[in-house]
Amino acid sequence: VDDELLADWARAHGIELTPKSRPMVAQYLRRARVLRTWGVIGGLLLPSLGELLVSGRVQVLGFGTDGSAAPYAGPIGGFVGYLVGALCAEISLPRPMDPARRSASLIPRDLADYLPRRLLFAQRALGSAAVLGLLALGLVPYDPQSAAQPEWPGLLTGAAVVAGFSAGLEALERWLVRRPQPFTSHALVAADDAIRAQSLHSLAGSGLALLLVACSGICVGLAASDVSILRWTMWLPALAALLLAIRACLEIGQRSW
Repeated sequence: VDDELLADWARAHGIELTPKSRPMVAQYLRRARVLRTWGVIGGLLLPSLGELLVSGRVQVLGFGTDGSAAPYAGPIGGFVGYLVGALCAEISLPRPMDPARRSASLIPRDLADYLPRRLLFAQRALGSAAVLGLLALGLVPYDPQSAAQPEWPGLLTGAAVVAGFSAGLEALERWLVRRPQPFTSHALVAADDAIRAQSLHSLAGSGLALLLVACSGICVGLAASDVSILRWTMWLPALAALLLAIRACLEIGQRSW
């Protein structure tokens, strides 16, 4: 994290760095980059390591040496790791209270001040679409000889997990916005707001990517059904959702506030 990166980041977020705020911003950028990178690496490798320890099967990014394949395991693990890394970077950033002051910034903060409303709507819409898609998987017919036939217990469990994740993602975002801001200096408050916005964009980008991956997997499941129109059409939205997931994580997570 050099002076040029700090200057570009400050310019993009509309703040002016001061001798007080510069060290905090530099520490956050360095920590966020390291934790997000290791989060992605851990998300990609830990499932394979767990599979090896539990069953003895060698599996790399969802593809096993015995011919088994779970192609969505890699993207899901990577996005989860990115989300966890971004969250850890925000939570672990020290925000020390100035010992000379016993007050803090009391400016009210709302999630819509940090994330666009259309992004919040997209989170809710994709969560609802994924839940409805999982239920649809149990209603469409499948070839009796096919192994792709999903079971209702698994579908209901998946729908509950997706609904909980979608609601929990927004609740986590609101919690981060409302965390204490122990500063009264205008420069530190401005830097803290920009850092908070960057963390929220990283969380929202990776969360939206996970919901898009879920929708992509559901489309693949519908394409494996016994309905001819679904077999011919569902591959396109599955591919589009997967590409949009990568774009959401990279672009929304790095977008300026």
